[in-house]
Amino acid sequence: MTRLQTPLCALLGIRIPILLAGMAAGPCTPELVAAVSCAGGLGVFGATGMTTTALERDIERARELGATAIGVNVQITHPNAPRTDPATLANALVDVRRALDLPSPPPAAAPHPPAASARELIDAALAAGATVVTTGLGDPAEIRDLAAARGAPVLAMVASVADARRARASGADGIIAQGAEAGGHRATFDVPADGRVPLVGTLALVPRVVDAVDVPVVASGGIMDGRGLAAVLALGAQGASLGTRFLLATESAAAPIYRATLAGLPETATVVTDAVTGRPARWVRNALIDRLDAGPGHVGWGPQRHALDDIRTAAAVRGEPEYLPMLAGQGAGMAREQAAAAIVDEIADEAVAVMTRLGDLAR
Repeated sequence: MTRLQTPLCALLGIRIPILLAGMAAGPCTPELVAAVSCAGGLGVFGATGMTTTALERDIERARELGATAIGVNVQITHPNAPRTDPATLANALVDVRRALDLPSPPPAAAPHPPAASARELIDAALAAGATVVTTGLGDPAEIRDLAAARGAPVLAMVASVADARRARASGADGIIAQGAEAGGHRATFDVPADGRVPLVGTLALVPRVVDAVDVPVVASGGIMDGRGLAAVLALGAQGASLGTRFLLATESAAAPIYRATLAGLPETATVVTDAVTGRPARWVRNALIDRLDAGPGHVGWGPQRHALDDIRTAAAVRGEPEYLPMLAGQGAGMAREQAAAAIVDEIADEAVAVMTRLGDLAR
């Protein structure tokens, strides 16, 4: 392993400026988080949607596997106004449910217990041994005090210079600048009612954010290999956060059909829409996503996801890629099956090789 360090490494207690994006809903297993951290990067749990008990258990397991630097990500979100009603949404999905042999209309769902709040998750995670906090989708102000009390740095994900400045004013110790190429939910703090958010590419966003704040900036979006890491370092970032590349890691919990779909996926095969969860996110285009995107709209953040729970489960079990919601960035087709430590090593070594070659060209 070639040595590759930036000042960010000292802030986070890591050796290599590579972060695992905190992907919620399962991909970030304790094994994946620990493997990235033990390889010198920062493994990050996607905590939103987890119970505090499950999060504490997973952090304990990652520590047992040797991880010392452990990040935890929470989505700072609040209820938003629905654009349709449950009956209209169900009617729009009749054909999808029929294809998956699911009853239509869906049976009345049991009430969902209140999800753990961002503060509850952060409090539990830090008590269990997490060392870094990352936030997405909103201002980190409401959790900053918890991290400060335990000496844990906070990195806030943003998708604009304005939100970067706002996060810094709220006490963020670092900024993750999320370019439009990124998979997952858009980091825009205030989403308009129509769900249309600005999409600024990584190449344009990172240097603007670097110039706007006085803390380390981590780049995210479309970074799949060492060339991408070298590029964002050249733009002034001090590290990179990768999610899509690690979905195909051996230790990831991504379903087999999810993995098979991402392998070789064209760069044009994703779309940003708020119709899947009620917040804008980049998804692999398939029959379900197209139907939702062209449909009546969502029933609100939280309820929209629950409305698709049985469709998501049935599609994963049956291996139906046309009906499984799959978050992914535009670079997904560059990923391949590898152990997480090998991914970290390969990206770091390639970045050093690229920078060395460029240095030779400049002589």
